[in-house]
Amino acid sequence: MIKNIRERNESVKPHDFELKKLRAALPGYFDKNGNFKFDRLQDTLQGNDVNPTKEGYELKFLGKSYAKYLTSTETETVIVPDLKHNAEPENRDSENLYIVGDNLDALKHLLGSYAGKVKCIYIDPPYNTGSDGFVYNDDFGFTPSQLVNKIGISEEEAQRVHDLQGKSSHSAWLTFMYPRLYLAKELLSDNGVIFISIDDNEQSNLKMLCDEIFGEQNFLANIVWEKRFTRSNNAKLFASVTEYIITIRKSESVKFLRASRTEKSDSLYSNPDNDPRGPWTSVSYVNPASKEERPNLAYIINNPFTKKDIVHPTNAWKYELSTYQKHVNEDRLWWGTDGRNTYPRLKRFLSDVSDGMVPVNLLHYKDVGTTDKASSNLNTLMEGKVFSFPKPVDLLRTLLNIGAPESQDIVLDFFSGSGTTAEAVLKLNSEDNGNRKYIMVQIPEEIDSSKPAYKAGYRTIDEIGCERIKRAAEKIKSETNADIDYGFRLFRLEEPYGQVLDDLEAFNPEQGDALFSGDYVSKFDNLDQQGTPGRDTILATWLVQDGYGLTADTRQVELAGYSLDVCGDSAYIIEPGLTSDDVKSMVTMIENGSLNISRVVVFGYSIEFSVMHELKKNLSVLKSGKSMTVIERF
Repeated sequence: MIKNIRERNESVKPHDFELKKLRAALPGYFDKNGNFKFDRLQDTLQGNDVNPTKEGYELKFLGKSYAKYLTSTETETVIVPDLKHNAEPENRDSENLYIVGDNLDALKHLLGSYAGKVKCIYIDPPYNTGSDGFVYNDDFGFTPSQLVNKIGISEEEAQRVHDLQGKSSHSAWLTFMYPRLYLAKELLSDNGVIFISIDDNEQSNLKMLCDEIFGEQNFLANIVWEKRFTRSNNAKLFASVTEYIITIRKSESVKFLRASRTEKSDSLYSNPDNDPRGPWTSVSYVNPASKEERPNLAYIINNPFTKKDIVHPTNAWKYELSTYQKHVNEDRLWWGTDGRNTYPRLKRFLSDVSDGMVPVNLLHYKDVGTTDKASSNLNTLMEGKVFSFPKPVDLLRTLLNIGAPESQDIVLDFFSGSGTTAEAVLKLNSEDNGNRKYIMVQIPEEIDSSKPAYKAGYRTIDEIGCERIKRAAEKIKSETNADIDYGFRLFRLEEPYGQVLDDLEAFNPEQGDALFSGDYVSKFDNLDQQGTPGRDTILATWLVQDGYGLTADTRQVELAGYSLDVCGDSAYIIEPGLTSDDVKSMVTMIENGSLNISRVVVFGYSIEFSVMHELKKNLSVLKSGKSMTVIERF
């Protein structure tokens, strides 16, 4: 567990995460010692007329090697469930998640269960304006000289990287964003999309960073959002009335996107001839190109009302002759109310475009709202000003309609702030009876005592987010009575410290039963200062690590005298007290099929050496021949 992770982190190198992915994608290009076969790769590329090139450009910034190192390390935090909140009726069966903690740690935890499963990510990271409070906070945990060995840089560069602490430079911002975006990419499904809000300060750097992480070919749009419609007279040069939303796809599996239709767009359709196929609009049949430019589209057409043959004097038609004949057979040509228009128009029915419209890269304030309107709405909901510059719910609803159109999609926001994304998911679900799930992540950023939010009783930003989601859920439920998931399960990320770490590090399982010192589970008790037992913390952390997620159902199986936690095909031995009789009972239940598992995960501090030896031995020689895996975690 923590001890194992700390030991692995000691040997991490900056490119380890990328190499792990490369080994998984191209196992045949590595030998048994882990060495990459460059010659074989080069032969493969040349055999397919792909030539390596050293031309091009890349984004370089102070701290990039360290950012890659952070990407490769494992989190040393644990997941603490809020048992009281999660037991409330509206939250007990909820599949929505709210995680309080550093989003870098949260992303690393989520990879265990949600890699490749998130359909849409929206984030509103710090803009690094100089006044938004962003500084790079990292205690590093080692000296510049130690950095030299860990990430392979010079002493001078190591000192400069170390000096990024507390800075708000472009390099500091990029060092902060790189590992978070890299891990976010891993969470996205192959057909997933990420939307990133930003302004002019870091927009160009963010675009280059995304090109490096996601690939230039996966950039979709730099959406411009009209955040206000009045100019500020306080500006000295230009008044800023727009922001950007950089939109990236995970892969080329995203072939097309659609925005939902609106009353405004549907108003363009009518039915003047009472066509049984419903409302329609029309487009000109005349091609802007001349006959000389498109001779294959120059032919004679016939007006069925006047019986006259029609030839355009200069231009071609838009469609080939075979397509024109299909249009005639389907009665899709409109010759005017009296049938005497000079040239026809092609009918396009509303029913043909019911799946939505092609999104545009400009979002008007009238359609998606402004910052001022969002602030006003949030103030009303929260009965006072508690958060500055929230995004409009309709803006997020519009983006989610594009990025998460399906009922079961998972939406992630790891800079969740006031919780706008969660409210947008609830609103969208209430409109189409969907079952989209959200995962919100927010660091417990302290609120200044001079702020109205502090005076209203809030101490950290996550408290505002949780309360906002509760109030938004109540409001939407009262207005729509939609049968959707209104709750959320709450978790906090905590890092064991001090004597707890010393005790975990000092434990040696190979010294036998004589030095077995009892209950190490209790060392994880109350890490959240809310009384959560260590067992629940360890189990929640492992369930995510093992791919079961944060909403998995578990059950307890009674052995001879020990309660075994079971989820899926895994059994968890966390609390101390497992005896030889319990091992025999477990073996019997596995043999007779009443305990259907394929692996046992053990909290190594809780089991006596002799019992552990017996467990491994007995599970390796089952009469049924069933293969069992025993995993010890420290």
